[in-house]
Amino acid sequence: MKFGPTFGVLLFAAASCCINGRTATTAEVVCVDPLVKVFRSDARLPATDARADVAVGEHATIQFVFRSPTAVKDLRASVTGDVPGATVRFVGYVHVQKRYAGAPPDTLSSADREFPDPLLCDQGIALAANQNQPIWITVPASKPGELKGQLVIRWTGGETTRPFTVCVHRVVMHKPRLWVTNWWFSDGQRISMLAGHKVEPFSDEYWKFVRQMADFMAEYHQNVVLVSPLDLVTFHRQADRWQFDFARFDKTVETFIAAGVIGRIEGGHIGGRGSEDWSAKFVVRVPQAQGGFKSLPATAPEARAFYQQFLPALAEHLKARGWDKIYSQHLADEPIDANAASYCEMARMLHEFAPEMQVIEASQSRGLVGAVHTWVPILDHLHRDYDFFRQRQKAGDEVWLYTCCGLGGAYANRFIEQPLIKPRLLHWINFRYGATGYLHWGFNCWKPGQSPFGETMIVHPGGDHWIVYPKEGKLLSSIRLEAMRDGICDHELLSMLAERDPALAQKLAAETVLDFDRYDTDVARFRARRLRLLEALEK
Repeated sequence: MKFGPTFGVLLFAAASCCINGRTATTAEVVCVDPLVKVFRSDARLPATDARADVAVGEHATIQFVFRSPTAVKDLRASVTGDVPGATVRFVGYVHVQKRYAGAPPDTLSSADREFPDPLLCDQGIALAANQNQPIWITVPASKPGELKGQLVIRWTGGETTRPFTVCVHRVVMHKPRLWVTNWWFSDGQRISMLAGHKVEPFSDEYWKFVRQMADFMAEYHQNVVLVSPLDLVTFHRQADRWQFDFARFDKTVETFIAAGVIGRIEGGHIGGRGSEDWSAKFVVRVPQAQGGFKSLPATAPEARAFYQQFLPALAEHLKARGWDKIYSQHLADEPIDANAASYCEMARMLHEFAPEMQVIEASQSRGLVGAVHTWVPILDHLHRDYDFFRQRQKAGDEVWLYTCCGLGGAYANRFIEQPLIKPRLLHWINFRYGATGYLHWGFNCWKPGQSPFGETMIVHPGGDHWIVYPKEGKLLSSIRLEAMRDGICDHELLSMLAERDPALAQKLAAETVLDFDRYDTDVARFRARRLRLLEALEK
């Protein structure tokens, strides 16, 4: 069945519990597909079988929803049975102040503007009368077979159990080949928000939390990480000669390598717009002997004098560490036609002083041929200029895609108000249209001084700034991040099938992704199609 844009706004007036139109005098539990966002006041929940079908190497997800006609003070959930490594978490709710401009018709609505998103690790929670509480079960699939588990729910004065099944098909998923990056923020304020107290940058405690983020990214199949040489290298100037200390840069890269994240390194931007005007010319950052940076055109003598020393030193250091083949450099974010010429000036400078260094950029202009090696267009630009980007691939360049707040219309995104199937389908879009990577700018751009568990609309639509949550020294996932991870797995399984039966793989993708901005978001049909994918691989 398809769940429309007003799903989840019906309110309860009775004191008893009403699930699927039936009034109950005792607590009830129903299984709901985890691709369906359950709102607190949903009166009719689309029940489904408590079963998940996955390949070896994936994670199975089961969602149950608990509801009681009376308030519950200490709701607890656990899992028993033959489900090794299973975890159970409560789905939490966050606020989205208002619907974002240009929201498509399938945008979800909530009467109280509360939306399900964070996955809480709380052992027990309180629940008001007649409110839904989703319970999220995750089971890693390590070997083929049928796993049988039981969800055990306890609360003061009550207990119930519900069985579930995980069918692990005889398909071993390969290591995902799709390049995936979410830009992380490692400044002292964000690290301190994660820790729950002030953390001194580059202290032992700081590196502990950087490693935690790296481990988390690896768990969710991120394999590219943004590391800024300008912000991590220590500069010393003697007369007209610069000296460079790469210790902090190296430790950051080594931390992500140790966690298993790095397949590639993105060098953080060396420049940006010269003013807040989006069409402003680009300038580069040049360190000053007294500290800080000065912004100058790439053609300025002082800028050239610095980069003539820095870029060859960076290239030589990367080569000495064996990182040169996996490193690409950002110059300035999101060039457009109006400032493409100044972007190309930066690229010419880089190619002059470090001719073998590759350039990657989230861009909105076609005028960067010869300047960029990995093009990362926003999804609607990939749609508009698809023939151009196919030509760039034939010429030897790479093409990824990115999403952010600037993407309007019905395009898939990861906003909290969008149906949960849409962030998953991003990677079906990658597969169907041959994009080999995905980039998003906001992994943990929490607003300092404001709890991420409260208001999530910070200038941009809710969910654009972050996809993880900090709590008491731990990173918490979100149902959006879980959907993204599953979509990355879908991409790999489709790619595996394409090696054996490309026509069938493309047929399954085309039945799901009808066009860049049109998708079959019917959850039941999606599950049936994914089962066909697993069964085709199993043959």
